[in-house]
Amino acid sequence: MEIAAQVRAKFCCMKVAKDGIRSIVRIGYDGRVHKTFRGTDREARFENEIRVLQVLEERGCDFVPRYLDSDRESLTLVTTNCGSPVENTITDAKAKEIFDRIENEYGVVHDDPFPRNITYDNRAGYFCAIDFELATVLKDPTGLEATNKTEETQFRCLDWSGLSISGKRKSRNQDSLSVFISADGWAEESNLKGHQCIDLSGVIFVVSDGMGGQAAGEVASEMVVKDLRKFLPAYLGDFHGGENLEGVLEDAVNSLHEHVETVGQRRPHLTGMGATLVCGLFHRSTVTFAHVGDSRFYRFHDGELTQLTHDHTYLGSLFRRGKMTELEMRTHPRRNVLEQAIGGGCQIVTPQVDSARIESGDWFLICSDGVIDGLWNKHISRVFEEATAEDTPVEDVAQRISDWACEESGMDDTTLFVVRAV
Repeated sequence: MEIAAQVRAKFCCMKVAKDGIRSIVRIGYDGRVHKTFRGTDREARFENEIRVLQVLEERGCDFVPRYLDSDRESLTLVTTNCGSPVENTITDAKAKEIFDRIENEYGVVHDDPFPRNITYDNRAGYFCAIDFELATVLKDPTGLEATNKTEETQFRCLDWSGLSISGKRKSRNQDSLSVFISADGWAEESNLKGHQCIDLSGVIFVVSDGMGGQAAGEVASEMVVKDLRKFLPAYLGDFHGGENLEGVLEDAVNSLHEHVETVGQRRPHLTGMGATLVCGLFHRSTVTFAHVGDSRFYRFHDGELTQLTHDHTYLGSLFRRGKMTELEMRTHPRRNVLEQAIGGGCQIVTPQVDSARIESGDWFLICSDGVIDGLWNKHISRVFEEATAEDTPVEDVAQRISDWACEESGMDDTTLFVVRAV
């Protein structure tokens, strides 16, 4: 089939969102935006928009389309979907505020800074700017681009190490963990220790803590870390990393919950089984994470430890509102009573889904509550501070956290991944 015929066949089922002199914009079945350039200087405009979107991503601007793919034969650019136009509802002043922010904070001047180039992303909950084909790239306003250029290309890789130790009060380990990579089609479980470039591939780390009796808890956590892969391909498809990843993870987690709940209802010996879930999808400069229960996701950046997830417990909600201290929460008899879980008879699950930027030298900890039983946040921070100062290998850091947590408590199963952007 000729290239032109292939292009026509590819676009025939897409919805046309815009048909203008300079381009035609189509929306694919997967929600991606396909913009085909035409008219005067179409090649130059095509190349310029790709460059501008790549610069905006590198500089951390998250309210513009993300570049996914391109076809230079047809001059088609593929990006994420930033929602619906709001030309008739947004004010000129609000539009100007958005374009001024892009220029002042990210060093890109839009050639057409008017409401017709603003959309609203309902899922994300904010306005976005689009159509950068004639935009101009200025020097990075932060002044960091030149000094960090070499470092920027280096940190788009991950080192990781995962461990799981059985607790003293259980005869069987009810925790599970897994890592899998888009380069393998999400099909194969990767090694618990590894290294991977994340420029072109996505890497997912999953930790789960089972509940519901010895056998049921073990089955539930294993299902969570294994069967998540069954639902991700259905939503991610041909992974390019720029889809609405928060929405993708949310849909996959909800489907996983329904699956675990159904299996528990159909098998009497697994009745009531459930599990926590915390997972992180690392790609390019962003980690997107999803969480249900009280397993946790931490980021250690520039000397500061941040708990990215919030515990789905009543005590956790009190702690977030400042009505309970960390000491009070850790010693309370109901500290492990969950409000949400995957399965476990939980009728409504609202996973926490969010994202964070990955920067050079960042450490991440993905762990079950067995780690937290032994270590306070200040202890975890201390391990990462020492590891950063001494450039400690990631497997040694994981072992240090695991050993220390088991020494301080060790009653519950202790499971973790330590990940470093290198």
